[in-house]
Amino acid sequence: MRRELVTRAATIAASVAAVAAVVVPGTAITETVSPPVKANAAGSGHIPKTYVALGSSYAAGPELSSAPRTPCMRSTDNYPHQVASARGMRLVDVTCSGAKTVDIVDRAQRGKTSEPQVAAVTPKTALVTITTGGNDLDYIGRLTSLSCGNAVQPAAAGVAQRVCGAGRLPAPEPTPAAYREVERTIARTVEAVRARAPHAEIVLVDYPPVIGTTSTSCSELPLTYSERAETKRVFDGLAEATARAARSTGAVLVTASKSGAAHAVCSQRPWVYGFERGVFYHPNRTGKSAVTQLILRALR
Repeated sequence: MRRELVTRAATIAASVAAVAAVVVPGTAITETVSPPVKANAAGSGHIPKTYVALGSSYAAGPELSSAPRTPCMRSTDNYPHQVASARGMRLVDVTCSGAKTVDIVDRAQRGKTSEPQVAAVTPKTALVTITTGGNDLDYIGRLTSLSCGNAVQPAAAGVAQRVCGAGRLPAPEPTPAAYREVERTIARTVEAVRARAPHAEIVLVDYPPVIGTTSTSCSELPLTYSERAETKRVFDGLAEATARAARSTGAVLVTASKSGAAHAVCSQRPWVYGFERGVFYHPNRTGKSAVTQLILRALR
């Protein structure tokens, strides 16, 4: 099961309030386009700049909802929407849960899009954010499988039954070559964006951590000590690969991985959901807002 969200019974959907799903001429990607309120308020005829958001579920920001499931499970409070609103930009949000880096640059994401995400970028695009690489390493899939294997306590029994289904064995820990490949593909994504929008500001946004700087465990992180250590190694390897790609391409880097170190699952104010609530191991509303502020500071 190659996707970040492996829940089978929970209804996970993006809210559609105040957002139109459209097909932008020249592409075949179904996109979420949000007209910026600030730019239209004065009625001056000013045309807002366009912001294109690319990436996987950590950018799409899925939430549990009673609304019908949408293919990419984007929410309207994800960081792309919040950044666009704060800066008065027209947002083209093509982020998609389960996306690998190859789905951004090279191919349509099976069952979800008909073209690579980068097709939404045009010469007039002013800002592009990219969050990717987690699915390339099966980061959340492995973490979820490990959690499912340990979810045997009564408090977690319902969760295990809901999200684990028949279960699966965790994938092997990535090799050094896998991290080098992620670095290469992220760098290639930046270059593909730059080729389509030479004047756009390109921002790589890495992932807020599930596990902090300590080895703390709690009911919402049902992992053994060795599993927590492995998960942190994978996360650190992804963050380092993203940083190297930013350096080699000159992209702006937003390190939610570092800023969120004190806000892991078992902290008092986590930026990500735990295993027993929400869209497990994905950014919660506090986390989405925090990452938004990191991006806005980087853009200043």
